[in-house]
Amino acid sequence: MNAWLEEFSTKYKSLLDVNANGAKRGLADKTIYNRYQGFKIIFEKLIDKNKDFYSIVETGTTRNPNNWKDGNSGFLFVEFCKQFGGFVKSVDIDKKAVEESNNFNDSTYHLAECMDSVKWLSRLPELGTVDLFYLDSYDVKWKQDTKSAEHHLNEFKAIEPHLNNCLVAIDDNSFLIENNQRTGKGRMIVEYLDSKNIKPIYDGYQIIYEF
Repeated sequence: MNAWLEEFSTKYKSLLDVNANGAKRGLADKTIYNRYQGFKIIFEKLIDKNKDFYSIVETGTTRNPNNWKDGNSGFLFVEFCKQFGGFVKSVDIDKKAVEESNNFNDSTYHLAECMDSVKWLSRLPELGTVDLFYLDSYDVKWKQDTKSAEHHLNEFKAIEPHLNNCLVAIDDNSFLIENNQRTGKGRMIVEYLDSKNIKPIYDGYQIIYEF
């Protein structure tokens, strides 16, 4: 295993696998908030590209630094870029969250902007050079996921024409106890890509596609 990945596993596995009780939220999945395996796959795939500079785009940003139930994805991406080279661009509609993120994350490797994420993605230059899109913006209500799922589908459609040798990951996904139906931020993206016979390379609390 790559030395940085070993360090990542040692430092962050226990923080990323929270093992919260999904049943309390009406969820069948007992691995709610478990993100270690998803991030490990993301970082393995990026490292395999053997680049000197990685472009990472994140919707949603580090609104509560060190709250590992949120995943701290922006922080982890910055740590990756410090080691391998690159930059993280993120967006959030909440001005306070943007301020928190920019104050917390190293500005050499990160910048958060305040805007609707779909509009921001539509205007973002050089989308075709992005190595990872991490979609994690609109908070989801597990039993009423439509607004969040629609928003993330719109994010995906904004980047879809530009996907080129890259990963797309969507956070916060599970299944409902009452009917075992998929719920979460990525539900409509999964349905949309299923209709095109495109399957994820990883389907857990995070869903990951490779294009």
